[in-house]
Amino acid sequence: MTGPADALITAKELLKRYDDHVAVNGISFSVNRGEVFGIVGPNGAGKTTTVNMITGKCIIDSGDLFVLGKDARSRDRDIRKSMGVVPQEDSLDPDLSVYENLQIYAGYFGVHSKQKIQELLGFFDLVPFRDYNVMELSGGMRRRLTLARGLINDPLLLILDEPTTGLDPQVRHNTWDKLLQIKERGITILLTTHYMEEVTRLCDRVMIMHNGTIIAIDTPRHIVASHYPTDVIEVKFSDHVDFNGILGSLSAFRFRHEFSSTFGLIIPERFEDAIAIHTKLSGLYPTLYPVRRPPNLEDAFLAVTGTSLHEGE
Repeated sequence: MTGPADALITAKELLKRYDDHVAVNGISFSVNRGEVFGIVGPNGAGKTTTVNMITGKCIIDSGDLFVLGKDARSRDRDIRKSMGVVPQEDSLDPDLSVYENLQIYAGYFGVHSKQKIQELLGFFDLVPFRDYNVMELSGGMRRRLTLARGLINDPLLLILDEPTTGLDPQVRHNTWDKLLQIKERGITILLTTHYMEEVTRLCDRVMIMHNGTIIAIDTPRHIVASHYPTDVIEVKFSDHVDFNGILGSLSAFRFRHEFSSTFGLIIPERFEDAIAIHTKLSGLYPTLYPVRRPPNLEDAFLAVTGTSLHEGE
C-alpha cells in the first residue's frame, strides 16, 4: 500500500487498543497534498490517538499508515524531518528568549540559518520581541511563537493539536489568518479542534470521529447540507417533556427534530415552513426565544453522533 499520489497521509484499517479499550477502531482516510484537513470529536473520540500514530508518538497495533509516502512504522524518523508539530500544550523553554527558542529548535533539524529565523519572526509579527523572555509574552504571542517553531524545518506537513484553545476571539481570528497564509505557501495542514467555526473557516475537508470510528468525511458545507435542507429553528428548554409539548403544537408542518441536553432543533423540509414555524413558536412560546438561523457544523455533529460536541467532555 502506498496510497494516492496526491495524498500526504494514507491510512487503512488503523487500529489502536489500550488494554481492553479500543481507542481507534479500524479507520481509513487520506489527507491530500495542499489541503487543510480537520479532525473533530469529543474527548475520547480517538482523534488524539489518530494524530499520535501519524506523528509516531504511539505504536500502531494493526492497519497501514503512510505519511509523506513513507511507512509510519519503519520510517518514522524520516517522516519527522519533513513534519512540523504544534502541540496543544505550551512546550516553549521558559529560560530562553524568543530568538533562542527558535535557534535551539532549529538545531534539532540541522537548520542554522539566521535568515530563516528572521523570516519566521517577521511572518508572525514577533521581530520587536525577539529578545524577550518567552514568559514576558501574552498567550497569543506565545502561540504564534509555537507556530513559528513548528515551521522552522520548512515542513511539507504541519500537524496542529487544538491550535487556538484558550485564546481570546480576536487572537483566534488572527491565528486563523496566519494559518490560511501558511496554506497558501503549499503546506498541508492537519488539525484537531473543538471549534466548529475554526473548521468552517479553515478546513477543506473534515473528519468527524466518535467512539473511535469515523462518522463522516466531507467538506464542511456538504456535511451541513446533507442533513439540513433549509434554516433550522433553535429552542432552549428546561426538559425534554417541554420540548415534546412544543413539537405537538406543530402538527400542521413537516419537519424533523433533534435535541441535546440544553436545546432542541426543529428542521423543516421547506424554507417557507421554517418561516411559519418560527412565527408560530414566537407567538406561543415567546419566553423560550425561538431563533431561526442557518444550520452549522455543530448542528451536523449533533445529527451524526446524537450528542453535541461538548457533551462528551
